[in-house]
Amino acid sequence: MTPDRDQSQNRDQSQNPSQDQNRDKGQVRVPGQVRTQGPDRPPANRPRMSRGRGIIQQLVLLVSLVLLWLMLWDSITVVTVVSGIVLAFVVTRVFYLPPVVLSGRFNVWHALVFGLWFLYSVLHASIEVAWYAFRRKAVGAGSVIACDLRTSSDLVLTLIADTASLIPGSIIIDSDRAMGMLYLHFLDCDSEEKLRKAKAQVYYIEELLIRTLGSHRDLAALRASPDPLNETEGGRS
Repeated sequence: MTPDRDQSQNRDQSQNPSQDQNRDKGQVRVPGQVRTQGPDRPPANRPRMSRGRGIIQQLVLLVSLVLLWLMLWDSITVVTVVSGIVLAFVVTRVFYLPPVVLSGRFNVWHALVFGLWFLYSVLHASIEVAWYAFRRKAVGAGSVIACDLRTSSDLVLTLIADTASLIPGSIIIDSDRAMGMLYLHFLDCDSEEKLRKAKAQVYYIEELLIRTLGSHRDLAALRASPDPLNETEGGRS
């Protein structure tokens, strides 16, 4: 390497001393900013994952896909369980999937809180939607809302979309993985108050899931932006 090239590289490093620090430390994703490729992307010189841990992550992924399949069918039978196992095995072996990086943490208490809140929300929303069919007053117009999530995890983003879609009255219609955006349609959402309530529900789902199994980066983002509705003046519709 020539001396001139050495001097130019030293000048570049001195002019941008924070680049190496940011690359090694990993920063919290700001809402509206393009996401990184993964929640905790390891450095290139990091040793490979052990065989045992790799097997555990594959098993967790298979179980998660089977549970997702059962949630979509809303039925637990021999046929749905067996078909879910077969489909999960085919998807993970035949089709290319980006690596699912697990956070390595799971909080049992917050998982219990999330489960109880989800059951209550499904029951409450089911009764509310059923009442729409019997009351004389017309149902208000629906709205499509955009939620800028704080998480940088593809797994958490997927779980948020699935949870919101399983609650009657709301359904996911699109997502932007690079920007961390979810687009959902909400029934009877024709006022500013109802828009804020719908967005608050999505952000609360995100908070519960981050506290349950989110990475340390997601927890830092949650602490940095505890109330995204007030920070964005009601968000984007």
